[in-house]
Amino acid sequence: MTPSFNTGRFIEETLRSVQEQDYPRVEHIVLDSGSTDETPEILQRFPSVKLIAPAPGGITEKVNHGFSIAQGEIFAWINADDFYLPGAITKAVAALQEHPEAALVYCNYLHVDEESVEIERLPSKQAGFRQLMEERNYVPHQTAFMRREAFEQVGPVTTRYPLVQDWDLWIRISKEYPIVHVDDWWAAFRVSRGQRSDVHKYAFWTQGRQMTREHGARFFSPLFWSYWRGKFSRAGGMLVRLELRTFGSKLRDFVRSYGRT
Repeated sequence: MTPSFNTGRFIEETLRSVQEQDYPRVEHIVLDSGSTDETPEILQRFPSVKLIAPAPGGITEKVNHGFSIAQGEIFAWINADDFYLPGAITKAVAALQEHPEAALVYCNYLHVDEESVEIERLPSKQAGFRQLMEERNYVPHQTAFMRREAFEQVGPVTTRYPLVQDWDLWIRISKEYPIVHVDDWWAAFRVSRGQRSDVHKYAFWTQGRQMTREHGARFFSPLFWSYWRGKFSRAGGMLVRLELRTFGSKLRDFVRSYGRT
């Protein structure tokens, strides 16, 4: 399932990466909310895609609607600027078959640039409820494949945290079911100018912080220290150099974060 809006620069590669998978039964739902670029023309070239247009406006709303109409027993979503690597779906299905107790499987992932050139390979690790809640999101959403029954048990995707909605979903699934990390590479995450993770860096932190605290994370969790340790170090340097205005700005960031958590 793929949410889309004006993603013509990259969506053809996403669609092709699904179409060229070697797994025989794939239902690819694309939900487009009125794209005005070349996206509609590109989608017409992929008649196997189940197109929902117009679709709801937000990513979370698209994801929930897509899963509500999906026919399969295994759910996954990949954004319209990311793509699967060859054999990804077959490998994920095999992992779920190998681990019948698991509700979700995931793996490592690639960073690629706007030209689809590999930048780096980022390993993940085996994590569960406590690690996802206290430390960080170890489940790259483009590599995640979950059982329908698990999603229906804990879903839908929350609209309260639109920047970390996948992380929240993994936490809720891992609280009820085992999840399994596979040491493999199934998908690529594209790094591009203007993407949400770049434009909304501070909002990602505050939403992630609020969300994990609601799930029971400690105030001084590893997530807290991983974010603030570097900031504290830089703040100390500002005081030594008497950069008081910059220090004051960073202090206000801390107070604002404290107030929200």
